[in-house]
Amino acid sequence: MFAVQALYGTAQNWGLEWISWWGYWAIIGVSAWFMYLMGDRWTGAGASWVQKQNSWVDTYHLTRIRLNAGDAARSLFLDDKHGNAIRSLSLAQIQANPDLWDLVCNGILHSIAFGDCDINARTRRILQIPYELGPRPTRKRVDRRRLW
Repeated sequence: MFAVQALYGTAQNWGLEWISWWGYWAIIGVSAWFMYLMGDRWTGAGASWVQKQNSWVDTYHLTRIRLNAGDAARSLFLDDKHGNAIRSLSLAQIQANPDLWDLVCNGILHSIAFGDCDINARTRRILQIPYELGPRPTRKRVDRRRLW
């Protein structure tokens, strides 16, 4: 963005006279700050963890998995046994990177198969997790309402 603004300032004045204008630098600074705030933050994963910005969870010890599938942007909500939580982990973003999705999916499958993980039927269906893996979801009213 800085390069575009520098080219515009140079072309508009037929030279580098814009460099000495403090107002132009203020516009560049404010627009850079807004772009930083609007930018997408990073997501990373390791063998047994996933992190989004400053939040992370231990994927092999998940206690709760929910999927917000109300709109086009599906988001995972993950809680682990240590009290860590990730709210709104974009499913499209992590599935776009196959290596990242493999790490997260393996942890989710392990937590369901060997842990005390609470996952509802809709999340199982969308993530294509077989019902043979782990305990079957219950038909409680609590599962039907939005918990977050």
